Amino acid sequence: MKRFTPYLGDMDSLVAATQIESKGNKEGQYIHPALKNLGCVSLVVVREAIAPVVFRNAEQEITDIEILEEPYIRAIPNKFKYPEKGRGLQILRAYGVGGRLPQNKTTLRKNQKPSDAYDLNTLVFGDSTTHDNRILPVRAGMNYSDGLSLLPKHFCVDESFHNRAMEDGTLFDAESKKNSDNLFTRYFILPGTLMVQVLSTRGKVLPQEGLDHLLLSMGLAGAYGGQTSTTGVNIHSRLAGIYGSKFERAETSPYELVKALSGNRADLKDPKDVGEKIHNLLMPLHEAAMTPDEARSYQRNLVERFEADDPELKDQYTKAAPKVAELFDSWFGTGKSS
Repeated sequence: MKRFTPYLGDMDSLVAATQIESKGNKEGQYIHPALKNLGCVSLVVVREAIAPVVFRNAEQEITDIEILEEPYIRAIPNKFKYPEKGRGLQILRAYGVGGRLPQNKTTLRKNQKPSDAYDLNTLVFGDSTTHDNRILPVRAGMNYSDGLSLLPKHFCVDESFHNRAMEDGTLFDAESKKNSDNLFTRYFILPGTLMVQVLSTRGKVLPQEGLDHLLLSMGLAGAYGGQTSTTGVNIHSRLAGIYGSKFERAETSPYELVKALSGNRADLKDPKDVGEKIHNLLMPLHEAAMTPDEARSYQRNLVERFEADDPELKDQYTKAAPKVAELFDSWFGTGKSS
């Protein structure tokens, strides 16, 4: 992973200070996150449905978007980000270095420090809360794109018919003394469907420790989307490569990847083959690249080290915690340094 160091932030340099000037008179400094610099790291992920998945918004059918004049499945970023942000909190709790509050319930009392709520997970996934009549916003260090199916929607979706029966198993509503019409159709993404998503950090704001935390939070598989209690683990995530460059490339957009891979639909069913195709497209365009096998091996090694309670990995989290705390306490604290 050292090949990506020029495009990532530094855990020892998360904070910077800028001189305050008022009418030409120096009055000290204010503290803020380190200034952004050129550098972008993109993780391309192939998400494979291994059980029925439900990705929808207010409408009943699976959410889609038109690409190449055909509808493709569109999983908005939070469909993947929300479960992985939650897993990140669990990792910090296991090490005792964060995750002190429930997800999406971040609160701070007046006498608390920002670091009582904000931690490494905040640095990676972002958060906001109010503190003493102020809003404390933290932009995510890692940005999630839409997840798009590689094949048009009609190849990837099916439906099933269900009813919400009474406890006795019948469609007779004992309260109204009538037959229930509580019937509904569930639309779901078929097992075997492949989706591509890009996770990227830019501006050299995320250090290596944050990238490792993201990879651990992503894990190898999980339960995603709505109504997952009926299917359990339904997504297998595979890295198709990691790419670094000073400037972003248009080709790393999942919308451009779907277009580039649309030529032969018969070749878009094997996740390993798709990963190789994506890597062959993106590797020549970037200054630094990691192959799918290298990226998956690195991530699997992180998972295995965590499961084995590796002391070096635990030490990495332990050393990062006070540095991240210093960032938030300095940034949202007095804001000044003499």
